Amino acid sequence: MKKYRFELGMAGVFLALFIGALAFWGDWAGGTMTRQEVDDYLEVIDENLEWPEPMKSYMMTSLREWGYADDGKEFMMLNMMRYHDELLDYPGAIEDFKGTPKESNYTYELGTKDILLPQGGYPVAWGEVNLSRNVARADEAAANTDWNRVGFARYPNRRGFFRLMADPEYGRQSAYKLMGAHTNLIPMTPEWVVPDLRLISGLALLILFFAIGWLRAELCNRKQT
Repeated sequence: MKKYRFELGMAGVFLALFIGALAFWGDWAGGTMTRQEVDDYLEVIDENLEWPEPMKSYMMTSLREWGYADDGKEFMMLNMMRYHDELLDYPGAIEDFKGTPKESNYTYELGTKDILLPQGGYPVAWGEVNLSRNVARADEAAANTDWNRVGFARYPNRRGFFRLMADPEYGRQSAYKLMGAHTNLIPMTPEWVVPDLRLISGLALLILFFAIGWLRAELCNRKQT
């Protein structure tokens, strides 16, 4: 055992770090929000967001209903974005921004990543749409459902999302989102998530490599003794 003291100590440190990561990204101390907690968050969010009506009232009503039904579980937020033809002008918009709607939306994404991660959330998949068409309908109403960009973000629970929107910096960055794109947010509880099989295969081969190396070292040690 003394021979492997360093390795065992390092394994203990790594295990502690892994448990800490599980606790942080899983928000183990979270639990469901009370109605009062939801109302307190909404009061701050209402002050943070300088959004035009009726968009703001609709969002606040949706958040209250969704928050009151909190189940304390992790969820995925589907973001479907359709760029405006030109920057949306409204009271609270950032007047000195001269980019395109697409650039405005991208500015929002860059500006909110540092707010998202401390809440235990992270982007799972994000990118531009190659083709967006309603195959069942080809009329003008169906054309309004076309999307330019889609993304999935993972949150440990609904509290993490409320904390995100209550952050003062989010209120400032959200102006870029509104100026650049119409966004449809759809929260979902994941029933199962398939990780990247390329990473799994690489990890399995790495484990096998170290296992074989350890076994060969043990056999050599036994022969020498």
